[in-house]
Amino acid sequence: MNKISLKKIPLFLLILLPFAIIVGQAPSDIIVSLISILFLINSTINKDWNWLKIKWVKIIFFLWIYLIFASFFALDLKIALEHSILFIRFFIFAIALQYWVLNNSKYLIYILYSTSIAFIFVFIDTFYQFLNFDIIKGYGPDILGYYSNDHFRLTGPFRSNIPGAYLSKFFFIIFLFTLVKLKKRNNDNWIFVPLITLIFFLIFLTGEAMSFASVGLALLILFLLEKKFRKKIILSLVILFCLIFIAIKFNPAWKKIEIVEKNPWHNGTIYQIDVPCENEKNKMCKKKFETQPFFYEVLINFRKSAYWETYNQAITIWKDHSIFGIGIKNYTTACELEKYKKNFKYFFCTTHPHNFFIQWLLETGILGLTGFLILLYCWFKDFIININQKIEPLYYAPLLTLIVIFWPIMSTGSFFSNRNATMNWFIIALCLAINNFKNKKL
Repeated sequence: MNKISLKKIPLFLLILLPFAIIVGQAPSDIIVSLISILFLINSTINKDWNWLKIKWVKIIFFLWIYLIFASFFALDLKIALEHSILFIRFFIFAIALQYWVLNNSKYLIYILYSTSIAFIFVFIDTFYQFLNFDIIKGYGPDILGYYSNDHFRLTGPFRSNIPGAYLSKFFFIIFLFTLVKLKKRNNDNWIFVPLITLIFFLIFLTGEAMSFASVGLALLILFLLEKKFRKKIILSLVILFCLIFIAIKFNPAWKKIEIVEKNPWHNGTIYQIDVPCENEKNKMCKKKFETQPFFYEVLINFRKSAYWETYNQAITIWKDHSIFGIGIKNYTTACELEKYKKNFKYFFCTTHPHNFFIQWLLETGILGLTGFLILLYCWFKDFIININQKIEPLYYAPLLTLIVIFWPIMSTGSFFSNRNATMNWFIIALCLAINNFKNKKL
């Protein structure tokens, strides 16, 4: 197998990855693992280990060794050690993309096109599901025939409440890549405002408040960094808030919904609708549904929210394991111990603490969190250095995307779960690859 063919195999797999992430955990994990293995084979055949000299790679390997070491202090050694050892595949995967597969600008363009197609599909599918709201069945079906698993939340093709997170994380890469390509045809002016407005609007419709807020924060950063975008961003936001007002005020489906209770805790919002009675179809009966609380209810009563109880629980547990933590994927084990479980009043034990930084602190201890922060500093510093008034718009994407993913105060998925890790490390790798071509035209 020659050098060229060995590189084309991971390129083909990488083209499929954006769609595999949509399909589910297994196919995307297989692709990540295969690309990592092929990269190590290539390094061995060509005796090319220069990537070990990259600064962030040195940090990541230190973190990996530390995760394995800290596992010996975990509540469940087997679970922590197994996940710590196997998590190396995501590190190798990101290195492979930056150093090997996507160090060719043509290959990077292929992957950006592939990712854009997947992004457009998620957008269309989720919006289609929004249009198909049934007062009894809820949102759905989408294009694939899936109904939402939450009566009043959009799930798109994922069958879980993550389309907003997906769209927000890929947003700036796809948006700025589109601007670069259209600029060559002098068409960027007519697409800028509708792109921001429609995608931002759909993220709002998903009900994922943190995704909406994180994109807003990153847009503010872009507004401050790039003068030529300011008027367009302001126009986009004006149209956006008009659309939000219209959706809230005049949506005919929502007018049929009566809000019975508004509480800040998990599933604290209770709706009531009129449906045909089970025994007497000619009569209407009241049916109640529970769903996530309104964002403002959480803000004004934060101490009664699921977020507060989860974060407080994690910090409480961490105080007893402050140096090395409780071990990766050990949160449920710790949370369900009698001495901690009693802390919950409005919520229950979940699989992770719902915040990347708190998760690193709890599961890997203060030393692990410190290493993670050093890694983020290394990335952010590198991305910020490359920003100047002469760069192509795409080179803002790495900084803005990392702000969306790692905004410290937001609720997140698990950093160490396979599906979330695949998506996050793929996006991080894209950012690193884009940054390789700093101040060059793609």
